[in-house]
Amino acid sequence: MQETFVTTTYPEIADPVDPCRNLTRMDLIKQRVVFSSNVFAINLAMLVFALWAPRAISGRWVLSFIVFIKSKDCISSLVSCGYLIYKAIKEYFVPPPPVESKWILSLIPAYSESEEMIKNCVFSLRDNDAHPHKQVMCIVLDGKPRDVKQYMRITTTFKRQYVTSRFKRNELVITAGFMEDVPVIVFEKVKNSGKKDSLILCHDLFNVMRENAPLYTKLLRKEIEKNVLPSLVGEDFPGFDMVFCTDADSVIHKGAVAGLANALVRDPKAIASCGLVLVELEPGAEWSYWNLYQQFQYNFGQFVRRQAESVWGKVTCLPGCITMVAVRPEMAGAMTKYAAPITAYPVLLHQVQYLGTDRRLTYSMLSQSKDLHTVFVPDAVSETVAPQSLKHYLSQRRRWGSNAYFNNYFYMAGDNMIWITRLWACIEVTRLSLVYYRVANTILFIYGLISSFNLMSIIPLLVVSQLPTIWFLVNTATNKQLRQRAHKILLGLVINKFMAPIMSVAVFTIVVKNLGSQAWGLTHGATSATPAAAVEVASAEKAQTQQGLLEKLEPRNGSIMSIITEESSIGSNTPKANSIISQDREGESEVNEIDEDEAREKIVGHLAAGL
Repeated sequence: MQETFVTTTYPEIADPVDPCRNLTRMDLIKQRVVFSSNVFAINLAMLVFALWAPRAISGRWVLSFIVFIKSKDCISSLVSCGYLIYKAIKEYFVPPPPVESKWILSLIPAYSESEEMIKNCVFSLRDNDAHPHKQVMCIVLDGKPRDVKQYMRITTTFKRQYVTSRFKRNELVITAGFMEDVPVIVFEKVKNSGKKDSLILCHDLFNVMRENAPLYTKLLRKEIEKNVLPSLVGEDFPGFDMVFCTDADSVIHKGAVAGLANALVRDPKAIASCGLVLVELEPGAEWSYWNLYQQFQYNFGQFVRRQAESVWGKVTCLPGCITMVAVRPEMAGAMTKYAAPITAYPVLLHQVQYLGTDRRLTYSMLSQSKDLHTVFVPDAVSETVAPQSLKHYLSQRRRWGSNAYFNNYFYMAGDNMIWITRLWACIEVTRLSLVYYRVANTILFIYGLISSFNLMSIIPLLVVSQLPTIWFLVNTATNKQLRQRAHKILLGLVINKFMAPIMSVAVFTIVVKNLGSQAWGLTHGATSATPAAAVEVASAEKAQTQQGLLEKLEPRNGSIMSIITEESSIGSNTPKANSIISQDREGESEVNEIDEDEAREKIVGHLAAGL
């Protein structure tokens, strides 16, 4: 096939204007003080009540609090158990119907991955046994050139301008062709714009486009449909039905792509499906303390909590390494919310959008309608590398903890959430906000047992607190993937029983002290974090800022408290500037957030600011 060079140019447009509101350093300090003071006051008030209330009331209070915090996992376990029994009986008598062939765009964003890793990812998806579905691979190289063209037979190539989700001019080099028999489209960004920008761009190009997409993106979509796709998939191509999202460094188990696609086909209300994420046991690290510790955390959260959320079709966090998104009109609204700049004052509105991608995108989807479903498919398996040091772990959990905690305010009080999602989010916000009191409450409970043990009084607690663990062990015994790792999971359970309280306090402390900081932190295989904040005054100043922060964040050994202090300095010890602009893992600023005009979300922001 002959290579085609497309030379059409787009019309000139005025320089895009960024409408985002950048919070000043003083804005952040004020809101951090208010938020942390409220958290401290609530924890202290709970402790004072437990200590000085009459003994009979105090004992019941301590017990009732534990039951309330554990109730979510207990109910989730019962719901999951009942549903799986019902599902097994139903599928025995009424097997699932066969599915029609669908077109899938498999999105592979890459930043630091090598050409070999990207190529291997493409071929592993090709060999994933996705039949009867068909795939086109889409590789997005984000600001770091990678010569993947050496593996391709190129059919079309051209260069185009586009406006990023951060309202900045950028350029794309679009290359289409084949890697052996695999149709591939490569988007190479001349300047890095971040993974979130890649998600928005690809959904604008291949999903239902949002109405306020930039002009250049609209023109590029038409050009791709006319000049690129026909050479890859034929002139009668009907369009994509789904977008599969993964990472170039993730290991996708065979059959995962088809499993996720089939789940969407069989549920007409489903807007997305996600798979099971396991900790990758790299050679030599199979018995690593950090792998054992996190293996249990990953699996417990997915089989106790996410599995139950899937029963009522409201999985609240779709992992970016293994998620299938349907091509449907609601995605236009979801991406509009996901990409809209924020101009409001509350830092919560900035925090949920600027730090991380998965939970905010999931909320943007579910907020389009109460009828939409997001589902969990445990047979679709992915493996990802977990942090292997205390510093890396706390850096990652600062980001994850912030996403989980602050997004739950929106699940609790946002648009189009069903009652059980709101209730579950309320319990999570309470559980995380009272992390300090929870430690004290546990101590009081143990003291109460020692001073006046009464078996009958703690039976409700034993049932509620241990049922989720028992249910998880049942899943470990019955699920093939977990059964293969059962001995490591059991050891991880023991480690978590001792270490989880300490780590929970450390992580939440970092989250609170870093409210408003958008530093992504350490990444897989990284030795330093990206800068926390930068102002693009001049390229020299930007380079100087980045270099200074990289030197500051060189890894070193230290205690949990020293790492908390170091994490808290991210975003506050940067060179003086008039505003704080967020950073993602590639070091560029994020400016996209929710629509300011949505009054409910503004109220949520103010509510969280004052707890």
